[in-house]
Amino acid sequence: MTRLLRSLSFRLALTYALLFSLSVALLFGAGYWWRVIRPMSELRAAVDREARDIGAVYRRSGIDAARKALEVRAHTSALRMPFHVLVAPDGEIVSANLPSWPPAPTRDPSVIEADRFVDGFEIDHSAFVRDRTMPDGSRLIVGRDVQDIVDDEDLLRTGALWMLFGSLALGITGGWLMSHAIGKRIDTVTRTALQVMEGDLSGRVPVRGTNDDFERLSVTLNLMLSRIERLFETVRRVSDNAAHELRTPLARLAGKLEVLEHDIGNDPAASPAIAEAISQAIVEANRLRAILAALIRISRLEGGRAVLQIQRTDVVQLLEDVVEFYQPEAERRGIDLVLDARRPLVADLDLDMVFQAMSNLLDNALKHVPDGSRVDVRAGRAQGELLLAVSDNGPGLAADDLMRVTEPFYRAPGSGSVPGEGLGLSMVAAIAQVHGARLLFGDNRPGLSVVLRFPAS
Repeated sequence: MTRLLRSLSFRLALTYALLFSLSVALLFGAGYWWRVIRPMSELRAAVDREARDIGAVYRRSGIDAARKALEVRAHTSALRMPFHVLVAPDGEIVSANLPSWPPAPTRDPSVIEADRFVDGFEIDHSAFVRDRTMPDGSRLIVGRDVQDIVDDEDLLRTGALWMLFGSLALGITGGWLMSHAIGKRIDTVTRTALQVMEGDLSGRVPVRGTNDDFERLSVTLNLMLSRIERLFETVRRVSDNAAHELRTPLARLAGKLEVLEHDIGNDPAASPAIAEAISQAIVEANRLRAILAALIRISRLEGGRAVLQIQRTDVVQLLEDVVEFYQPEAERRGIDLVLDARRPLVADLDLDMVFQAMSNLLDNALKHVPDGSRVDVRAGRAQGELLLAVSDNGPGLAADDLMRVTEPFYRAPGSGSVPGEGLGLSMVAAIAQVHGARLLFGDNRPGLSVVLRFPAS
């Protein structure tokens, strides 16, 4: 429900429906005032004035004069039929052209039935009357026909109900259509953004030539995406060229150092210190070559240029191979390396890439836990998703570090003595990205838990 209330489309539809209903209500209110309130207000003033005039005649000239004035009024042509009742103090009806009236006087003016029979047919009438009691106890009722106003009021009240439901229905329908149209345009922008986030920088928002606000926004976004694509291509091209250009000199350097190492090894007069320095130089050259290879592969993965070799994979066998590779190192350091995965567990994956990702995670865990710790490798399914996890009971990571561990070359404070270049988790993140998987880090209490969640096949 909260998600629905936060939806822009829902709020637009609701706002449109409310504004439409409010507009209809204002039109109805204007019609009601014009057809009911205004004429009733004018009639109230006229009836009050007539009641005062007849009352003044009664007080000045007596009941007979009042009766004559009422009868003259009754036979005077008027837009609205006049009604009256004059009752003497002893209850005798002196004059009346109302078929019935309230038995007891009322202080406030009211609308009463005043139906009449003409040639045996009943004709509906309603009268707006003012009921007054004279000082000597006689009763004077003066009124006018308001049947047309009553009919208009009934019609407006009935119409108001239909208009209410109709306006809500039309408002909701119109609002839904409007929000649906806007939602489709927003979805188009969202799909393009997701396409770019997945590494396809060629994605663009479709332009339909309508020249509306969304169209202008789409054009601006496309210009921005084109600029970003050019910048990324420039950076990628420079990085790739630099990496490729450096690979050959480094390979030559390593080769020459190895030849030199061999020659010095065969020279009895060579200094052991020089031989050791050359050996260390070879190690560093090979390390640089490994870093360049990792950077090139990460660049290809993140740029969407890597070709996935998807195949039906026995996930348990894959993890058994990873654990078997690192088991000797774990045993040497007294680390309890535990695999928890049950067959059958198969999935469509790039076997080599996922093997490398899990190897990097396990290698990272073994590097950062002290001797005698425990590292768990688990696999299973949850809600159709494949879960691969590596957790340990080591020192773990601070919350701030968890946000940055997948950055290339990032090393958490205090891990400077740990071997490695800071590219392992960057590679895992890139492999997860091309598989559409999520890489999640959590607190294992104590230690670190890393989970790869692959979408359901």
